[in-house]
Amino acid sequence: MADEVETVPKEKPTGGKLWILIVVLSVIVAGDLAFRVMSYFGGPKPATAAEAAADSSKIKDGKSSAEPAKPKKTEVNAVVELTPFLVNLADKESNYYLKATFQLGTALEDEETVKSNVVMPAIRDTILSLLSSKTSEQILSSEGKAKLREEIRNRVNAVLPKGRVQEVYIVDFVVSS
Repeated sequence: MADEVETVPKEKPTGGKLWILIVVLSVIVAGDLAFRVMSYFGGPKPATAAEAAADSSKIKDGKSSAEPAKPKKTEVNAVVELTPFLVNLADKESNYYLKATFQLGTALEDEETVKSNVVMPAIRDTILSLLSSKTSEQILSSEGKAKLREEIRNRVNAVLPKGRVQEVYIVDFVVSS
């Protein structure tokens, strides 16, 4: 009996599968939360019926036309002058600064709607956020300035309660290091 050795059965780790399941579920929940936060705060806005119809009119016989549709221009009735913007650009290799002044050409008869105390801070915040996300290389070319005008117009129109910005005029534009 002294030679008898008790063998204890080895315990199988049962918690391993549970931890894998917890990690996978945590990743899924975090991804879902990140998606919801991004879509709420800064994601693309859902297309309106008019925009969807305009996009579908560009497609002919299953192929999209190579030439983008030109937006209908209406007459500029009022020009709103914005105070100058001074921002750090997003260049990583060097510090670049942009000083720019813009004027917004609107179709509104009265510019007081755009200049109101409620709308103007939202307009300035939108433009500041856009400018500070750009690099000097992106905005120094004439194509870059044209794209910047278009982006400013689209973002400002998104925050305006009524009326539309038809034109964005660059009055002053200096990039310095």
